[in-house]
Amino acid sequence: MEKFCAILSGGEFSQPEGIQNADFVITCDRGYAYAKRLGIVPDLFIGDFDSLAESLPESVPALDLPCEKDDTDTMAAVRYAVGKGWRQIVLYCALGGRLDHLLGNLQAAAYAVRQGARIEIRDESNRIWLLQNGELTLPRLPGYSLTLLAVSDTCKDVSVRGVKYPLEEATLTNSFPIGVSNEWRGDAQICVGEGVLMVICSKMSKAAKEAPQSR
Repeated sequence: MEKFCAILSGGEFSQPEGIQNADFVITCDRGYAYAKRLGIVPDLFIGDFDSLAESLPESVPALDLPCEKDDTDTMAAVRYAVGKGWRQIVLYCALGGRLDHLLGNLQAAAYAVRQGARIEIRDESNRIWLLQNGELTLPRLPGYSLTLLAVSDTCKDVSVRGVKYPLEEATLTNSFPIGVSNEWRGDAQICVGEGVLMVICSKMSKAAKEAPQSR
């Protein structure tokens, strides 16, 4: 497995699947409390302590941030990871909770992709990949929908195969969500020729699985 950096953010708590395989763990503010709950000792803490009500042990290196700053804690962590040369990054506990932080975390992920990194966001119900000018193959995930959304203004030459609603060299824009809730027919092969594409696998509820899918 390729080495990767895990960033444990301060969004809604979700079991961080796979974090035990990370080669470097960064916690962002409340993310340290999540790590402590799980028995994880981070390699670095980044934050301004606005959502963490406890002090850090001296054994945990810290990059203290001012409360008044341009970057969110998660953005600062992403910038740090990219700057240190990490090319595989996984964000945990970065979804749910405050909508503004959720959207900010997605934009932070887009920043990492534009810097040449590969990034994934995971929680218990979702797995999200951001892809720029490249390809991605996803094994079929039973019980999950598959969605493609443009993050950049335009994504060109978008193709997806192995699904109920395939695309071939299509153009997607970030103002028209045509790629929502596709259905698997096998392994999904996804590619984008130009632009930043978001690939979302979301766990469906039992009612959603049983209901006919509309588009």
